[in-house]
Amino acid sequence: MKRVGYGLLLMWALLPLWSQATTPTLKNVMEQDTPAEEAASKPAPAAPPTVADEHERGSPRSSMEGLLHAMRYGDFEQAGHYLDTRNLPAAVAALDSAELARQLKVVLDRTLWVDLQSMSNSKHGLTEDGLPSYRDLVGKIPLKRRQVSVYMQRVPRGDGESIWKVSNATLSYIPELYRIHGDGPIGEFLSQHLPVFEVMGLQSWQLVALLLFLLIAYLISWPLFWLTNTLIGRRGEHTQHLQKFIRGPLRLLLLVLVIRQTFPLVRPSIEAQAFAEGRTLLIIAFIWVAVAGLELTRQHLILVLKEKGKDQGALLMRPLFTVAKTLVILTGLLLWLENLGFKATTILAGLGIGGLAVALAAQKSVENLIGAITLYMSTPVRVGNFCRFGSQMGVVEEIGLRYTRIRTLDRTVIHISNATFVDLQLENFSEREKIRFSPTIHLRYDTQASQLRPLMDAITEALQAHDKVDEAPVRVRFHKFGPQALQLNILSYITTTDFPVYLEVAEVLNLTILTLLEQHKVSLADATQRRLSHQQTALTSES
Repeated sequence: MKRVGYGLLLMWALLPLWSQATTPTLKNVMEQDTPAEEAASKPAPAAPPTVADEHERGSPRSSMEGLLHAMRYGDFEQAGHYLDTRNLPAAVAALDSAELARQLKVVLDRTLWVDLQSMSNSKHGLTEDGLPSYRDLVGKIPLKRRQVSVYMQRVPRGDGESIWKVSNATLSYIPELYRIHGDGPIGEFLSQHLPVFEVMGLQSWQLVALLLFLLIAYLISWPLFWLTNTLIGRRGEHTQHLQKFIRGPLRLLLLVLVIRQTFPLVRPSIEAQAFAEGRTLLIIAFIWVAVAGLELTRQHLILVLKEKGKDQGALLMRPLFTVAKTLVILTGLLLWLENLGFKATTILAGLGIGGLAVALAAQKSVENLIGAITLYMSTPVRVGNFCRFGSQMGVVEEIGLRYTRIRTLDRTVIHISNATFVDLQLENFSEREKIRFSPTIHLRYDTQASQLRPLMDAITEALQAHDKVDEAPVRVRFHKFGPQALQLNILSYITTTDFPVYLEVAEVLNLTILTLLEQHKVSLADATQRRLSHQQTALTSES
């Protein structure tokens, strides 16, 4: 009976524990019997339970999050609640928990990026990480030739519950880590005399140190740049663009390189290092140097082309170098995005699809631009030239990037697209070094041979005697027997490219020839008779 009584008493004592242990099982059984519609309407199961704690130290993630939050706002007294200060070495235990938290913040900021999402949010921590059940690994910090592991450790709170804190095994290395990764003597001194603030992960003393390095570099480089600009300026006014290039982009590039070399000396945080890895200032400096270098090259080429009389090519330099500058800026932007972690190939693929659509829409504009480049480079015509294009003639007034503007003989204006104009047969009259004088004289059939020979010799002598007629060729030939006239052909060249001058010389020569015809008593064929003869000949050939 006593055994039965003891058994009943034991069952009565274990009944609450048994009911707690079996309740989830019974609940699961009930949920399995619940219809699908009711199960779907139930809320998702809650996250793994954590220990209720006033400082949110119930799980590794919540404890680390609370620690980082207190550090971010400089509340190191609060941050001390997240540190396991038990059983520390004497040198470390002598430090106040707030000071220890401050040193830990500096070390973490400069050596370890804490990924809260990868940490466990359960009071049991990570159970399959190969570590003891009371420890979770946050990361590792380099210390000389080895690595110091940063652990979150489950420790007793004193009321039967366990909470998570930064392990004392990690805290024992904090002073040594701070000596290596901390502010150092200069940083400690400056931080005590400067207001406390941060910009992009850099503390106030670090920003002041970088500005001092920049000022020193500027003062050291100033005499060198001044001397260089002075020597270059003595070569003439045409060097002003080179002087601007040295004073501006080249000096900026030098200062940025100095900042990059001195940047590790201020012991920047991981956030500042990540910003520096983007090479933002360096890329800006290189883009400015490249763009200014292209502008310098453009100015030099314009001077060279103008000295050679190629004004058309000088006009083409601006749009060409504008395209080159745009490509430089786009390349720098893609490099910057690549450094920030974006995939430039993906961006280029997107730009390629968009560029294809734009290219299809702007096909005619691109053709006209290429036509303008062809006109500028090959220069079949220039602005001010008189030319024949197709079946029309006129003076070229402007060659734009899309159209060519031509003033016709009727004083009207024609705009022809460059793509069309460059494909036409262009005859440039302004490129002639002389103008041909080649009239055909029709003489009557009753002209005697004794009259014709002296006439031809007299016309030849008259042409050779004129100072505006080129020495060769000068030909006067009895060409053929026409239907109703004898044809006398004259070939010579007047040494001028000015068309009004040519008309004056041609008029003098024509009057001279007419005078010679009168002197040799040779008559011109009647034009009316020759026209009728041509018509009769045409009718005869058709019949």
